[in-house]
Amino acid sequence: MMSDGGKGSGRRRAAVPQEVVDNNWETIFGKKAMTPRVQEDKEKFGSCGCGRSPSGQCCGWHGLTESEYQAALAEYNRQRDSE
Repeated sequence: MMSDGGKGSGRRRAAVPQEVVDNNWETIFGKKAMTPRVQEDKEKFGSCGCGRSPSGQCCGWHGLTESEYQAALAEYNRQRDSE
């Protein structure tokens, strides 16, 4: 007698409703913060509208979270002061 050797291809019935799974996921991991869409200043090449760049030229900081931005700014100021 031969066995089919597998557990089957169908998915098992969920013991917990999907809504409960989704709520628990958000509780554990939280929702991702939406990064604001930044518009490039068409008048000035290389500048963007986020207002985070200390030099006025886009340095890619518009995608950082607030805490990452504060750390990057502190490092920038530390390096500038040491020059």
